Amino acid sequence: MRLFRRRRGLRLLALLSFRNEMRFLPDYFVNISPHVDGIVALDDGSTDGSGDFVASQPNVLQLLTNPVHDDSGWDDAANHRRLVEAAWDFAPDWLLGLDADERVEWQFRQRAEEIIRSSDRRAYALTFRELWDGPLQFRADGIWVAKTSARLFAARRDHEFHMQRLHCHWAPLNSKENGGFPRADLTIYHLRMMHAADRHARRERYQTLDPTRQYQAVGYEYLTEDEGLLLKPVPPRRVYEPLPQDVPGPVTDTS
Repeated sequence: MRLFRRRRGLRLLALLSFRNEMRFLPDYFVNISPHVDGIVALDDGSTDGSGDFVASQPNVLQLLTNPVHDDSGWDDAANHRRLVEAAWDFAPDWLLGLDADERVEWQFRQRAEEIIRSSDRRAYALTFRELWDGPLQFRADGIWVAKTSARLFAARRDHEFHMQRLHCHWAPLNSKENGGFPRADLTIYHLRMMHAADRHARRERYQTLDPTRQYQAVGYEYLTEDEGLLLKPVPPRRVYEPLPQDVPGPVTDTS
């Protein structure tokens, strides 16, 4: 555990759970580090050097570990709980759950602080953009355009955890309003849907883990379906950094 100095003003920490993510981790730290005051991480049984890499990052306040396991041992809820409770030791005001294959927009911290200070709400659902066939374009048809995820939330010691093994909320259930989390105008970009091969692998993985759709009633076939496909460009003022280098460029918005 690293010592830290509390800076004046709002203290925002990132929470990271990862397993074998060396493909994404270097750019993750470049992306998130300017926006947070530290990172609490959990290595969920990596064997590819991810744990050593994360341990070497100067802004990682604490690195928790789980034993090596296969996908059947994956437990989102338990990992989230360990991370949130560990973060309390660093006196955060707010927490942000962000995976290794996700990126925040370039003015995220400034926009987040403005939103947090403008109301007394204690959690927010953020716009979740699935990048598709390119680093600067996202899927915008059907259910894709309305996707959100409750990732930004006040650090509260009475956090009511969502104890669901897969697809569980990061934010505390007792911070909901009228049965849901209010939406903030903040964007997270998801890289793992960018390549067709990754989309197919993700579908197969979840179908194996959740064959009866216990954790997601809609199922997982939609992850690879492209009927009605509509792609829109990432707005220049809402871009993320750094951009992946091995994929095509953006589409033109014709809508």
